[in-house]
Amino acid sequence: MIRMLALSPLPEEGAGCRFRIAQFIPYLRSAGIDVTLRTLYDAQFFDLVYRRGQYTKKALQFAKLSLRHLDTLRHTSSFDAIFIYRELFPIGPALLEPLLAKRRAPLILDFDDAVFLPHVSDANRFLGALKMPHKLSAVIRQSDRVITGNEYLAAYARQFSNAVSVIPTCVDTSKFVPRQQPVTSHDRFKPVVGWIGSQTTGHYIRQLSSVFSRVHQEHPFVLRVSGALDAFELSGVCVEEPPWTLDSEVSLFNTCDVGVYPLPDDEWSKGKCGFKAIAFMACGVPVVAAAVGANCEIVQDGINGFLAANEDEWVEKLGRLIADPDLRRQFAEAGRRTVEEHYSLAVHAPSMEALIREAVEHSHSD
Repeated sequence: MIRMLALSPLPEEGAGCRFRIAQFIPYLRSAGIDVTLRTLYDAQFFDLVYRRGQYTKKALQFAKLSLRHLDTLRHTSSFDAIFIYRELFPIGPALLEPLLAKRRAPLILDFDDAVFLPHVSDANRFLGALKMPHKLSAVIRQSDRVITGNEYLAAYARQFSNAVSVIPTCVDTSKFVPRQQPVTSHDRFKPVVGWIGSQTTGHYIRQLSSVFSRVHQEHPFVLRVSGALDAFELSGVCVEEPPWTLDSEVSLFNTCDVGVYPLPDDEWSKGKCGFKAIAFMACGVPVVAAAVGANCEIVQDGINGFLAANEDEWVEKLGRLIADPDLRRQFAEAGRRTVEEHYSLAVHAPSMEALIREAVEHSHSD
C-alpha cells in the first residue's frame, strides 16, 4: 500500500480540490494508494474568503487555519508521496515546498489554473502584492512530477521540468448523468438557460447581459443562475437564483435545458480547463461556450455544442438552441459521448494511479 498525503488550499467545496483530487481517492484506494487529504481552508472559511470586507475576521481565521496546516506538514515523513494541488499557501513565497522536496517522498504538483499570472478575486484585491505568482516556477523545478489540466498550462510547466503530464479535468460519469424526467420552471413553456459558477466567476455571467436581453426578445426563456456572489437582475428576463450546495451540484446542472459558459479572451482564461462545459455535457445539457482555451478542444462547434467568439455569435447560437429542441437533443447526446470518451474519471483515474506509482518507484530507485 502506497500512502500519499494530498494538500490543497481549497476544501472540497472548491471545484479544483473536488475534481483534481477528491474524486480520484476511491479509485486510488481500490488500487492500493491510500490518500489522506488535508486542506488549508475549511468550508466555513471558503465561504467567507470570497465575500467582500470582513478583513479582520478573514485575517484571524486565515492565521488559525495556517497554523493547523503547518502542523500537518510536520508528519510528511510517514508518507510515500506528497501531492500538492496548486500551492501550499495562496500568499507569500515558496518557503516550505523546498523543504518537502528534500524529503524521501516524491513531490507531485498539480495545477489547473494559470496561477503563474497575477490574478486575485475582486473581494481580495488588497492581497495582490502578497500573491507572488512567479513562485510557481520554483515549485515546478522542485517537484518530481507535474500534472496540469491542459496543454497551455503544460507548455508553461515544461519550461522548468521534463516530467510534465496532462490530465484534463474530468467528472465521474456515474454521478454526472442526464436527467431522467423533464424539468420545468415555474413557466413550463419556457426553456431554462443555466449558468452554474462560483463567487469568483460571477462577473463572467454579467458579460452576457446584453446577449440575454437580445435573445429573450425573440426566444423567451428562464435564466437560472447559481453560485454567483451577487444577485443577478436583468430587465424583462425571469431570473431564478437557486443556491449552490455541494449536494445539489448535479441536480442544478440537470435543471437546465441549455448551459452557457462565458469567459473573456485573456491569458487567465486560457488556463481554464473547461470544467463547466464538461459538467453540462456530462449531464446531457447542450452548451454554448466562449471560444477560448480548452473550450475549443472540448466543444466541437456545431457537433457537440456551440462556440461563440463575439456577442453576435452568442445571440445567434444561443437563440438557435432555445428555439430547436431537436438540435438540443442532438448536442446533448454528442456531448455526453465526448465526456464519456475523453473527460471521464473512468478514463483518467488509471493515468493518475500510474503517475503516482511511477513517481514512488523512481524515488526508491534513486
